[in-house]
Amino acid sequence: MNRRAALLLFIVLFISAKAFTVSAQDTKTVSAEGVAAIQGTARDIARDAALEDAQKRAVEQAIGILIDSQTQVENYQLISDKILSQTKGYIKRYNVTSETADSGLLRVRINAEVALGQLTDDLSGIGILLARMHKPRTMMMVAEQNVGQKINAWWMGAHGAESDSSVVENTFMDKFTEKGFEFIDHEVAAQELKATAASRVQDLSVTQARKLGAQADAEVVIIGKAVAKPYGDIGGGMMSVQADLSVRAVRIDTGQVIATSTAHDAAVHISELTAGTEALKRAANQASEELLGKILAVYARETGGTRSVNITITGLNKTQFAKFKDILLNQVRGIKDLHERSFSGTTAKISVDSKNSAQMLSDELLLKNFGTFAVEIVGSTANSLVLKVTPK
Repeated sequence: MNRRAALLLFIVLFISAKAFTVSAQDTKTVSAEGVAAIQGTARDIARDAALEDAQKRAVEQAIGILIDSQTQVENYQLISDKILSQTKGYIKRYNVTSETADSGLLRVRINAEVALGQLTDDLSGIGILLARMHKPRTMMMVAEQNVGQKINAWWMGAHGAESDSSVVENTFMDKFTEKGFEFIDHEVAAQELKATAASRVQDLSVTQARKLGAQADAEVVIIGKAVAKPYGDIGGGMMSVQADLSVRAVRIDTGQVIATSTAHDAAVHISELTAGTEALKRAANQASEELLGKILAVYARETGGTRSVNITITGLNKTQFAKFKDILLNQVRGIKDLHERSFSGTTAKISVDSKNSAQMLSDELLLKNFGTFAVEIVGSTANSLVLKVTPK
């Protein structure tokens, strides 16, 4: 019984610490002013209205941190109906810093702590963030092993997969699809994959996952491994099993790891297999929530700020490339910074910090007159472009 009690205490403390860490990171303090008209001597009613207006302005500022002004304008009605109608749900706490009355108006200024995590989650829930990111398609490739079973990895086919059922992958897909994520079906993906012997492994590298994901036309792949192991008999015929899970979300086109998560959990049952299934599900619930939050945070930063777009440029010598690089940085709308990665022969690789997506940047490049250069888009993905540039 002591062993069982210690195990349950560990689980409770672990989950509590996890919840505290996540909530502490997802807030933003903003200053906002609210205004209301004073009717007669009813200053208290005006104060309530001004406070409500100030909280609404605070949430609007937080939305501005997450998405750009163009997105706000395009989705004004959705944001107004779904988000601004329930502003108090996003304000964790606030304090009044000033209150003044002038010409029949009461002005109240507050410092408000806004729950960005909840706001990001709800913006995603109404489709704004994912639509702004062009709804990247996601594929799950998490190897799973329950107690006493072979490794379950669907991309390994006859080389190791025991069944098509995966507790971890199903848990992830249920959690993510609630927020509008689109997943590539395993059966469809399996038909498309031309996996080499080197790729038929349970521990996929980023390079291997990118190659397999690209074949299935995925933009993001979630790779990882989950293992459930017996912990022992805790008395009364009950068996304890612990599960460990680690996952990474990787962009197919650039290889960028945009989010990671690890989770550990446990369960008890008279059947080790049943306990293992429950432990895997609990670990998957933890990891999927953390990974989802991190991915949405990345998407929010990119839609509201800048994102990295990789660009390959062919057809220029070093001198010509230097001139073209200067044009890109100073004359192309949306590009805020430029980083040269490599140059060889007549091929240069750069990355730019862009206010726009790769698709929007591609349109901008096609419409722009570069004077002494002719630019052709010969390839593009969600986060990269390939340009053929010819001096005139």
